[in-house]
Amino acid sequence: MSAEKFVYENIEIPDDRLTQAIYTGMGRAVRIQKRKYLVRSLTAAAAAFVLLLCSANIPAVYTYASELPVLGEFVRALHIGSGGEQTLHEDLETEVSGNELVIHFTGRGGTTDTVVPYEVRCYSAPSRIALTLWSLTEEEYEKLEAQIRQMKGAADVYRTVSLEKNEISFVIVLQRLYDYEVMEQSYPGMLSIRLYQDAYFTEEEKAPEQEVYYLRTKGLEQGEELKKLLEKYQDEEPSQVKTQKGNFILTIGEFSSEEEAENRRKELQKEYGGAAELQVSFGMAKEIPER
Repeated sequence: MSAEKFVYENIEIPDDRLTQAIYTGMGRAVRIQKRKYLVRSLTAAAAAFVLLLCSANIPAVYTYASELPVLGEFVRALHIGSGGEQTLHEDLETEVSGNELVIHFTGRGGTTDTVVPYEVRCYSAPSRIALTLWSLTEEEYEKLEAQIRQMKGAADVYRTVSLEKNEISFVIVLQRLYDYEVMEQSYPGMLSIRLYQDAYFTEEEKAPEQEVYYLRTKGLEQGEELKKLLEKYQDEEPSQVKTQKGNFILTIGEFSSEEEAENRRKELQKEYGGAAELQVSFGMAKEIPER
C-alpha cells in the first residue's frame, strides 16, 4: 500500500455524522427505485453516494481521492467545488444548531428533491470561504445571512458583488482555528454548512503563522469600479475581501513567496496590457487587511 493511500484511508472523521448520512442515503436509494424518475432510479441503483472529501493539505491525497470510483449522487461532502442542479423552489428553510447551518429549499408544500446550484471556494488570508448560490432572491439571502451570523465559528459574513443577475455570492470569515465542510444531500434536498475546530489544534495551542502573499487592489466601495475590475480579471478567479475599514479589495492568487507573487503580477501586466491597479501584499493566514 502506498504511503499516500495509507494516509488517506486513515484520515480521522470528526464525528459519525457523515457515516450516518451515507447510510441514510443508501436507504433512500432503495426507496427511490420505486419512484417514477427512471433515469435517477438507474443512477440510484448503481450506487448510494459520492464522497468528495478534501481534507489534509497533501496533494498526493487529493490525487488518490480523485481516482476513487464515482458511484452516485446522494451525499457529497466537500471543501472546494460545486454541486446542485436547477431546482424550482418558492422559499428556503434554515436552521442553526451550534456550528451547523442546514438549508432546505421548499416548493409546492414540501422540500425539493435537490438543492440549487452552488459553488464553494476557500482562501487562507484571511481564512474564509466564498460561496455562490444560484436562483436565490434578496429576501432569501437576508434570511440566510441572519442565520450564518448565529453560527459558532463564524467571525463575519458579508455579501460580495456578482457579475450575473441570478446569482448570490457571499463570504464567511472563519474564526481562529476553525475549518469547514459543505454537505449536499438529495431526496430530500439539503445543503449543510458546518464549521468545526481544526483537528490539528486545540484552543490552548497556537496555529502556525504562515505568511500568504497575494495580488490586491486598493480599497474600494462596492460600486462600478469594483465591478469593472471583476469583469477585467474574471479569468483569474479574483476574490473580494472586506477590510477592517469596511472597504473591499480585489485579490488574485495565493503565493508562498513575494518573488512568486511579483512574477505573477508582471505576467498579468503583459497579459492585460498593464495592471497598475494590482500590487503585491501579504498577511497571516488569519489576518484581515487593515484597508
